Formats: sequence, structure tokens, C-alpha cells
Amino acid sequence: MGIDAMQVGAVARGSVRCGPEHFASRIVAGTPDVFSTPALGALVEKTAAEWMGQYLGSGEMTVGTQIVINHTAATPEGLEVAVEVRLVTVDGRRFEFEWTAHDGVEQVGHGTHQRYVVDRGRFEGRLAAKRAGNG
Repeated sequence: MGIDAMQVGAVARGSVRCGPEHFASRIVAGTPDVFSTPALGALVEKTAAEWMGQYLGSGEMTVGTQIVINHTAATPEGLEVAVEVRLVTVDGRRFEFEWTAHDGVEQVGHGTHQRYVVDRGRFEGRLAAKRAGNG
């Protein structure tokens, strides 16, 4: 299929039910037991990355390089947070998305996300060099 098949306007959807592993209180003591901003970012990134994955060739992977999160409402335990990511820009190996999230009651977030398609071997080689102190 190839990355050239990814078209502006394409939409991917993902969701997760808010549980204790997503709570803000797991990140910052004293904060409420609600869906955290990092969990929202992870859902956006996972949704975009998994959608892109179907277009990748062997030896390719995607990496997230930017995410803008406007977390606009709290979601309590038990509600499902659903995200929709829409591809808005393709520039070579750079892909930009706009996204919105809803918890079944109201919109809880929106923002942008950017991913790049990279060569897995080259990426892992750079990591190995960094680990060895040759970064």
C-alpha cells in the first residue's frame, strides 16, 4: 500500500474506558481520580500511529514528534473517552493530524498531533549509539 496512499481528510477513531490506570491522581498526588491529560495524549498518539501502521512498509515505523493537548473537561471513571484524528497535512514523511475527544457527555479535548515515518533500522542504530555514549 505505502505511505503515498495516506490521504488528507482520512479519519481514524480510537477509544478507552476511563479506569484507575488513567487517573490524574496516579501522576500528581492530590489531584482527582479523572482521566489524565497524559492518558488523553497517549490515546491520540496510539490512534494515529495504529492507523498509519497499515500503510507502512517493512522496516518503517512512525514516531510522534509533537502533540498539542487542549484538555477541556474532566472525565470520571467508567466513561469511555473516544478520539477522532483527522489527517490534515502530508509533507513527505511528515504527517499532521487534528483531533477531538468526547466522553459521551461532552467534548473533553482537542488539538493537533504530528508524526514522521522513519526507517526502523536507522532509528534503532541511533539509539544504540546513544546508549553506548556515541550519540
